Amino acid sequence: MVLNQDNTLFYKNILKDLDYNDLFREIKTFDVQKNSLKYKNSTVKNFSSNDYLGLSKNQIILDRVNKLKIRQISQCSSQLISGSSSKIKNLEKNLSLHRNVQSSLIFPNGYMANLGVLSALGDKDTIIFSDKLNHASIIDGCKLSHSKIEIFQHNDFLNLEDLVKKSKFKRKIIITEGIFSMDGDFSNLKEISKIAKENECILIVDDAHGDFIIGNENKKNYAGTPDFFNINEQIDIHISSLSKGLGCFGGYVASSELISKYLINKSRPFIFTSAIPEFLCELANISLKVSKDGTLQNKLYSNIDYFHKVIGEYPHYEVQKRRFSPIIPIIIGSEKKTIEISRRLLKDGFFIQAIRYPTVKKNKARLRVSISAEHKKKQIRNLIHSLNKITKAI
Repeated sequence: MVLNQDNTLFYKNILKDLDYNDLFREIKTFDVQKNSLKYKNSTVKNFSSNDYLGLSKNQIILDRVNKLKIRQISQCSSQLISGSSSKIKNLEKNLSLHRNVQSSLIFPNGYMANLGVLSALGDKDTIIFSDKLNHASIIDGCKLSHSKIEIFQHNDFLNLEDLVKKSKFKRKIIITEGIFSMDGDFSNLKEISKIAKENECILIVDDAHGDFIIGNENKKNYAGTPDFFNINEQIDIHISSLSKGLGCFGGYVASSELISKYLINKSRPFIFTSAIPEFLCELANISLKVSKDGTLQNKLYSNIDYFHKVIGEYPHYEVQKRRFSPIIPIIIGSEKKTIEISRRLLKDGFFIQAIRYPTVKKNKARLRVSISAEHKKKQIRNLIHSLNKITKAI
C-alpha cells in the first residue's frame, strides 16, 4: 500500500526539517575484518563500538562458534510458551554468581530488560525517581509503568534526597545508570544507596556500561559499578547487557528469587517476547569465563590512561579524565560541526559516531569515543593527531 499525498507530505516534511537542523540520520554499512572495519573501499579503526574488552572478536570464543552443535536456531516463542533450556538456565545461574544474587533472568536485550522491569514494578501507587541523563530505555520503561515520574538533576544526590523525602507515595523506586552511556561518568552510587536505604526505596541500577569492565580490584571480581563502590548488597535490582563488555548479545536482570518470579508473571516484555537463542547463551557463558581473568580489563585501563595522556597534550578539548570509564565524550557543541568532524575522521580511517539531539541536548553534540582493550597505542595516538588536524582546519 502506498501512502496518500497528505501522509507522504507529512513524513517528508519531518525528515526535511531534521535534515535542515543537522539531525537527520543514516546508517553506514561496515564489514568486520580481523582488526578493523571495511567501509566502502577503505579500512577504518572502530572507536564507536561498545565491545570494550574486544570479546566479540576474541579467538577463543570464535573458535568455539565453529564447534557448537546447534540443534535449533531459536526457541521460536517465549519461554512461557515453548519452555527454557539448560543452556539458558546455566547462563542465568552463572550471572547470579557473577552478581552475587539469588536469581537472574535473561531478556532478549538490555532495552527490553529495562522496559520489562520498570513496566512490571510500577503502578499508579508508585513513584520513580530517575536521573536526568538516564538512557532512553529507562525513560520509556518509566512511561510504560503508569507511575509518577520525578526526574532528579544528573548525579545530584541532594536533589534526589529532597524529592524522595517530600514524596508520600506508597512505593518508591530510584533508578540510575552505573556508568552513563553518553557522558561516561560514574553514578554517585554510594550516596544514592544511602538515600534508598534510609527512605525504603527500591534501588535499581542499569549497569550496561560498567558490567564486566570494572569491579572490586582486591577480589579480582569484575561485577560492575556496585562492586566497584563495594555496595553490591545495597542494590535491589541489577539490569545489564550481554552485548557490551561481554561482547555477546542479550540483556539480563539479576535480583532475588521473588523479583524473578514476579517478572516471569508480570513483565509483558518477558512474557510476550521470544526467548534468546540458546547458542547465544552458550557463547555468553564462554565469554563470561574469559572476562574473569582480568588481562583484558588491564589492557583496557592502560588504553584509557594513554588516551587521556595524549589528548592532555591538546588542552583545548573538553575532556574529563575518568580513569576506568571506556566512554570518553569530546564535546563539540554544533551539530553541523560534529557531523563534519566525524565525516573527515572516517575519511582518515577512524570511525567515531557523531552523537546529537535527542540522544544528548541540543548544542551539546559530541564525538563519543569508545576505548577497547583491542586498540593499539599507535592507533589511539594517530586518532588524536587526526582529530586535532581536522578541528584546526574547520
